[in-house]
Amino acid sequence: MSALPQRSRPKSESGGDPYSFDAVYRAHARLVARWAQRLGGPDVEFDETVQEVFVTVNRLLPSFRGDAKVTSWLFHITARVVANQRRAARRQRRRWTILSRRVIDQTPSGDPTPGDVFEEREAAQRFYRVLDQLPDKHRNVLVLFELEELSTEEIAILVERPPATVRVWLHRARAQFDQHWQAERMDKAIEKKIDRLDALNERRPGEQVKQRVVP
Repeated sequence: MSALPQRSRPKSESGGDPYSFDAVYRAHARLVARWAQRLGGPDVEFDETVQEVFVTVNRLLPSFRGDAKVTSWLFHITARVVANQRRAARRQRRRWTILSRRVIDQTPSGDPTPGDVFEEREAAQRFYRVLDQLPDKHRNVLVLFELEELSTEEIAILVERPPATVRVWLHRARAQFDQHWQAERMDKAIEKKIDRLDALNERRPGEQVKQRVVP
């Protein structure tokens, strides 16, 4: 019995391979870069993420036969790489938090602190901090819909799910985001009040101010 012929990849009108690395990079590099930036946020190294995506693309391209849309395939790779980068960024952020507290304790009054340096990034970091609490599938569709301004039908193609499923995910993502956003605001208000009480205690070393936190 003769072996079944393997499915070959389609050729472009010019006779070249539309799924060669050079062709895929030229056609989709800008799109992948935008996805990486939107999904990753300010705490992910943008250039490093894009580079890692295309290293993965180069490795997997020989096995790609065009069974799925190339944009869907690229989006899944990008989302996985970004998820790994976000986990690494969270670990680094925890280390940075410990270090920055030590620096603040040792910084003379009047000199800029790490908080001053990164103050203008606070809003973006807060936004992505809330996003990070969402499941990846909900996080991704929310980013694609709100930041990339794609329709649910376009998102459905990228994530390879029915539009109805995307709409359900989007509804849940919005509800979860709103819930975590309100909790973030509450935590921020409590943190500020604790900071004010701590500062007052430092000015009055002989008397401790009762720290009663009321949201």
